[in-house]
Amino acid sequence: MKTVLVTGASNGIGKETAILFASKGWNVAATMRNPEYLSMFTDYQNITSYLLDVKDKHMIKACIGEVIRDSGKIDVIVNNAGIYTTNPLETSSEDMIDDVIKTNIKGVIHTTKTILEHFREHKSGTIINVSSIAGRVTFPFQSVYHTSKWAIEGFSESLYYELKPLGIRVKVMEPGMVRTNIYHSVLDLPFDKYPNDYYSRFKKWHAYLINNYKNGYSPKLDAETIYRAANDNSRKLRYTSDFTTRSVFFLRSLLPLSVFQYIIKGQSNI
Repeated sequence: MKTVLVTGASNGIGKETAILFASKGWNVAATMRNPEYLSMFTDYQNITSYLLDVKDKHMIKACIGEVIRDSGKIDVIVNNAGIYTTNPLETSSEDMIDDVIKTNIKGVIHTTKTILEHFREHKSGTIINVSSIAGRVTFPFQSVYHTSKWAIEGFSESLYYELKPLGIRVKVMEPGMVRTNIYHSVLDLPFDKYPNDYYSRFKKWHAYLINNYKNGYSPKLDAETIYRAANDNSRKLRYTSDFTTRSVFFLRSLLPLSVFQYIIKGQSNI
């Protein structure tokens, strides 16, 4: 039985990924940073929950070691844990900026680095990094979040060359507007505390964002894409789930940046 380790498995894409792999007969190590969720998979015979905050390098090493001892081998790791933020940069707190960088970038780098010796020893393994549509195109008031996801795209693309000769595959899954609770932290923001220069434009952007989130697609679709990537022996690097995301990528590759920016500004009404 193959084993997959999924970070950020307590909800959204991570949760659906853990359930899907388990339904396909995989042994699943579902990791999460909140101990309150450790018992959520008790009804699933082949899902084991582990405590892991990807911001803690020592916890990453201990968790991966524990999974290897319990399972014997890890075949696939899904770096899914991440947080979202949207704000004018000027109003973004230092704590939030640090949290995004430590979780979305350093967490992926340190988790990947820790698993590499195990994968090298077995001359096999697949790393699936969950990026975002925000990793290849940009939208207003997401500069910090874009920084983190563009970093994952570059990290993964470079790592692909580095690890392919070792029999280790690197894949990137790029969700679009998926309906998960990653957006819950930005549902209610203190608009009255924003400088007037940002207030009206950001409020319009926020309304556009939340409307798209509420009408987003199910995270089960992304779980299916991750499962497909895990079982794909081709040289393909990037995977997307929905037509809208693929359409946005196509337009961005086809149009001059100035035209694409004009469309984004018009769509978000800013």
